[in-house]
Amino acid sequence: MKGQRLGMLSLRLDALYCLVLGAAVAVASSAISSALALPTGVILAIGISVVLWAGFVEWIRRTLDLRLALRIVMIANIAATLAVALVSFTAAAFFAVLGVLAVSVDIALFAGSQAFALGRLRVDTS
Repeated sequence: MKGQRLGMLSLRLDALYCLVLGAAVAVASSAISSALALPTGVILAIGISVVLWAGFVEWIRRTLDLRLALRIVMIANIAATLAVALVSFTAAAFFAVLGVLAVSVDIALFAGSQAFALGRLRVDTS
């Protein structure tokens, strides 16, 4: 797959993932807050922020140079991976820890796909 297409697909899937995950977190914020021992308002704000981030990812995918958009989202995904992994340490239950860590791995995979697409873009232009 060419770098251009791969990069666009990575960003589209990332935005869709964030939209679905953010909405689910916002809707289930009270249940999640008890499992993570964090206030419901914090979890709700995180869910809403992730939904807004999804819109931002889609907007930059359409308006910015693809390399710049991939770099921005990749860096944000690396930061989010670390933040979500750290949140897992607040979890009260073992399965909550596993769930939060699974989300962290998902985000890291998106960062990896964006890094791979950036590498393919360099090959495509050579």
